Amino acid sequence: MPESVNWRRSQRVARRSRPRHNGADDRADEEVPGVARWENDRRTSDQIREIKRQAVLKEASRAFGRKGYHNTSLDDVARSLNISKGTLYNYVRDKQEILFECHKEALEIGDEAMAHAAAAADGAAQLRSAISFYLERIAENLGACAALLEVDALRPEDRKVAVERRRGFEQRISAMVERGIEDGSLKPGLDPLLVVRTVMGAINWIPRWYDADKHAAPTELAAAMSAMLLDGLTAA
Repeated sequence: MPESVNWRRSQRVARRSRPRHNGADDRADEEVPGVARWENDRRTSDQIREIKRQAVLKEASRAFGRKGYHNTSLDDVARSLNISKGTLYNYVRDKQEILFECHKEALEIGDEAMAHAAAAADGAAQLRSAISFYLERIAENLGACAALLEVDALRPEDRKVAVERRRGFEQRISAMVERGIEDGSLKPGLDPLLVVRTVMGAINWIPRWYDADKHAAPTELAAAMSAMLLDGLTAA
């Protein structure tokens, strides 16, 4: 069943098949597209609302990846979920809120990449592990990556948070380059900042051209781009 399954159809199916429980908002649960239902479901109304909100954010992120932030309207998102725009406003305030959530998703992927690479043997191995992981996950979440190019569209308070977190991520990548130079696994004389800007610039541009139906799968893309971006940095 596609992600954009008709919420109203889900409501009818759930109403026929699912028992009601005190403390849970059954009507809200029934409207969630693509959410599994089971006997003795004890989710609270807050949990159900968060599931629905995440469904909205996921679909909006996909739309940003396909069409770009500025070319995507909330009407587009509501239409893809087959819900009204009014219903959409129950879960998000506006496009800027969705954009900030996409930024946070991309930055969380960056945190995961750092953790994934932490145990690598040297700076070069750390760098390759982190970049390969980040590339693959970003290719799987194009909306999050597309959001990174739209930092100026964020609210000032959200922009400050996003910029500070992105700077922290880039500093950790730079530290890997510095470690690689020091331990001899990367070529001497590299400019860590230039390496970071080159690599991240290439990654951030992926949503502008990548199509999983026409190009390599995310895993293959990550391997190929990592080789192109990093092989020339490795010491002989």
